[in-house]
Amino acid sequence: MRPDVLCSRRHRGYAFAILAASFLAIATGASADDKLLQPDPEEMVVTGSYEARSPATIAQSVTRLEGDALDHSISLSLDDALRFVPGLQVTRQGGRGGRTELYLRGLDPNHVVVMIDGVRLNDPTNSRGGSFDPTTLALLDIERVEIIRGPLSAIYGSDALAGAINIITRSSAPGDAPEASVRIRGGRFHEGSAIAQGRGRLGEHIGLSLGAALETYRDPNSDGGFDGANLKAKLTSNLPGDIDLQAFTRLHHSSSRGFPDSSGGSELAVLPGMEDRNVREWLIGAVARKDFEDTGSIELRASRNSRRESLDSPGVDRVPPLDPLGEGDIPVTRSGDEYERWELSALGHYKAPTLNVGGTSHQTSLTVGTNVVWEDGESDINVLLDFGGGPSFIRQPYFDTRRTVGVFGEVEHTIAEAITLSASLRQDFVHQEKDRLSPAAGISVAIPKTTLVLFGNYGEGFKLPSFYALQRPFIGDPNLLTETSRGWEVGLRARALDDRIGVQLSYFDLRVKNLIDFDSSIPLLVNRGRLVSQGVELELNWIVSDKLSLRSGGTWNLTDFQGSSAMPTNRPKWRGFAELVARPIEPLEITLRALAVASIKATSFLTGAEVRTLNGYERLDLGARWLFNERLDIFVELQNLTNTTPREAIGFESPGISARAGITLRL
Repeated sequence: MRPDVLCSRRHRGYAFAILAASFLAIATGASADDKLLQPDPEEMVVTGSYEARSPATIAQSVTRLEGDALDHSISLSLDDALRFVPGLQVTRQGGRGGRTELYLRGLDPNHVVVMIDGVRLNDPTNSRGGSFDPTTLALLDIERVEIIRGPLSAIYGSDALAGAINIITRSSAPGDAPEASVRIRGGRFHEGSAIAQGRGRLGEHIGLSLGAALETYRDPNSDGGFDGANLKAKLTSNLPGDIDLQAFTRLHHSSSRGFPDSSGGSELAVLPGMEDRNVREWLIGAVARKDFEDTGSIELRASRNSRRESLDSPGVDRVPPLDPLGEGDIPVTRSGDEYERWELSALGHYKAPTLNVGGTSHQTSLTVGTNVVWEDGESDINVLLDFGGGPSFIRQPYFDTRRTVGVFGEVEHTIAEAITLSASLRQDFVHQEKDRLSPAAGISVAIPKTTLVLFGNYGEGFKLPSFYALQRPFIGDPNLLTETSRGWEVGLRARALDDRIGVQLSYFDLRVKNLIDFDSSIPLLVNRGRLVSQGVELELNWIVSDKLSLRSGGTWNLTDFQGSSAMPTNRPKWRGFAELVARPIEPLEITLRALAVASIKATSFLTGAEVRTLNGYERLDLGARWLFNERLDIFVELQNLTNTTPREAIGFESPGISARAGITLRL
């Protein structure tokens, strides 16, 4: 028997043994009042619709990661925390510093809208054509993260083919008492972070929340690494006329070093050089809302996202020597990208009086509005070429601009507080592009005398070709078609034992037409045939006792290209996770979590049209936290306890076991 197979089986058996022990502990657990950092079933969800909704009335699958749980988690950044979410596959090229991609329900990384406090972070000038690298986002001052699955262009317009991720940061109401905390970590691979956050009131009418984070990491398998800094501020105020104002800003700067995409990484790269990326981002937004008692509200939103990225890449060589004309090679490149997005929105919400028809109550609410988006992207690219007189840099800049006006409406009708019907419709008018109409509809049914809720939805989405896909030298194609998606979902969610158990189960079917994909054998961005993604998702939250809780989930996802011989890559057929939090004695909290991922198909520029299979893997993490008092705790963390070193991209080996320790001070 092959040693790698034997090792894999041993690790898998070890992981399943721990999971079995966890479930045995659950089966013998006692009742409890402490929720051990689990989601509150009554908390409203603000993502996926124009008005906040109760989870019981939402017609889509939704996952919430609570801020307190993220504060205590073993994850250092958002990308690692998202690995433990059903339907989400996170692929990182080597250690932190390599590019990271999110695949939601088998769709591409640029098919997910990522936001902070409702302000979009997607960048259409980057190499993934509108994706967002979650590695750069520290777990700083987060109240919760909401993940909504399914086509959502009826709400967000372009890009929302697979769903949306919204990071909601903490805020401070004008009457809140001041509080602050500092968390410092350090460990193997020169891994370190320092996070400070605080909030309180400024006078009688203003609340302020502040946060700052510094992070560093060095890749043990290369000369790569990551350094990042984040600043965040969020202000809330009650203005005259009972107008609620919320304003926020985020500043981010990071530098990372790693092998280029599809280069074969530390194992296979022909060229020894590494690429350096520097990112600066400034996000600012404001929301003003006026509520009219029980009849509705008016809301105005404004935001600006400004991003600059500089890249110095050694290129990628398929077969040496480097082709001087770039044919069969990706040449040495120096580029500077700038992107700016302004968005203004106005919407009105009306809640009709409750009607009683034949002894049955009927409640209808309506939201209508419009938004305007200005996008400007520019890339100043210099490519090293040789036309016979010696190598020299040739400038090949490109720029693009896009103006979009969206008009939308959403209606929700509740019957007898048990059946909720919802429908959304949005028309996007895009300059020099075909206008897009995006519908969506959903239903949720609460079964009488139970906590069971059945739900189903249908939606359509679209994604305009990114600036990068249309204009990038060598691989861009100005004739690329707009990607469109259609999807439906049916599922159920239920709670039991006084809300100590929560379950969500769903089946989904997504189909994407004109999928834009990188053909590494040409190399060129092309429209593929229809991508079909079908699967089942399961999520479980169980508060066993005041000393024990479990969160687990799994995904079975099949993907295929119809009308093409190409194979979808970076999409495992199944993945599962479990996280156990225990407090055996009062000051001690222990976290144990396991992740298992099936094998995936992968390609790279270096290997051309060859499709390789990368082995699946299992990972175990262990953390312990000792709470001395309400102001001080210390913690130790062992990430990747079994020292697994999988490859999530060809030639990029993941780091081994990571040991860390830290301290938290609360003021």
